[in-house]
Amino acid sequence: MNLHSNGSASFTTTLKKAVPVPLKHGIKRLIGIQPDPPEKKAKPVEYWIDVVSGCNLRCTACPVGMPEFTNSIGQRLREMDLELFEQICIKAKNDTGGNLRIGLYNWTEPTLHSRLDEIIAISVKHGIPCGISSNLNHNYDWTKLKPFPLWNFTITVSGFTQKVYAINHRGGRIEPVLANLIRISETLSDWPSYKDIDVRYLVHRDNKHEVHLFKHFCDKLGLKFTPYHAYYMPIERMFEGLEGVPDGFDYIEYSPQMVSKAIGDHRSQRCFMRDSQVTLDMDGNYSVCCVESPSSPRLGNYLEDSYTTMQKRRVSSELCAKCTAKGVNIFATYGYEEPQEIQDAIRASLPFDLTALTAPPQAEAPETKQENNSPPSL
Repeated sequence: MNLHSNGSASFTTTLKKAVPVPLKHGIKRLIGIQPDPPEKKAKPVEYWIDVVSGCNLRCTACPVGMPEFTNSIGQRLREMDLELFEQICIKAKNDTGGNLRIGLYNWTEPTLHSRLDEIIAISVKHGIPCGISSNLNHNYDWTKLKPFPLWNFTITVSGFTQKVYAINHRGGRIEPVLANLIRISETLSDWPSYKDIDVRYLVHRDNKHEVHLFKHFCDKLGLKFTPYHAYYMPIERMFEGLEGVPDGFDYIEYSPQMVSKAIGDHRSQRCFMRDSQVTLDMDGNYSVCCVESPSSPRLGNYLEDSYTTMQKRRVSSELCAKCTAKGVNIFATYGYEEPQEIQDAIRASLPFDLTALTAPPQAEAPETKQENNSPPSL
């Protein structure tokens, strides 16, 4: 046994542990050795899964409220079986190497599922981050969420008063929304995932004046508040919007036609809705992307097809080809993945700035009427 060698190794190991990492990197830079850059982790694949077959609202710009695109008008509400959901979780984890997260919504309201907490528990059991979205028009028992961490909890709103809220959230009532927000703050304020609740205000022409009111309300409850541009749904309406304004959509200012003019001939194959998202209906069937209407033909079943087969079918679909050819993918993703000059062009074309809407309105100084050239009174 070489005692000298072992002693040196032991001393080196001890020295490595004793010297702080930032100091090590500083010494390396000083002598011209650049530390290895941190390994960049791949973005997780997001699974948007409808765990029920319909929604309790008929929003104006949502296909669930459109007879030609709906999956739930006049239909009995069905719930995803827990065993089916677990099979999807197991396969999804294998397909992605565990680098995924699940949102229990796309076109539907997950709180309508009678065993939503058990659905979330299955995802947590398999180590998969899970999130939900809600319109808060259903009186759910929010204490059921408390045992589980959520990676997101999105709440969609579009007005602070009933008259304004109902323009977009057709069939909904603002009173239970506000009451549920208060109840959530009372029930879940000490919940670790409370900070991940995001109240998303869908801004359009006729509700801008109430943005600051809702933000003030959320600030009082300690809830995150984010304004977003309301836009056309489903993708069939986006295509129509390239030529003109579909009936009933005139209140939405962020339009496909506006974005099309802003980007000109620029086209892109980038689309995170296709490349890093998977959309499944209540039966585990997959579609091209999350903005395709719920009544459109499915491409296949997630449990029956390999991940590679699914992605090939999505990428090679006629819908995907039409979407990218017309630049609708850029509109649908707000141009987030496009070069900076394209993002700037879209931003410059917008009729209003979202960030400016969250500030309280400034009171205008009253005009002083001057007569006979007399100075204004002080």
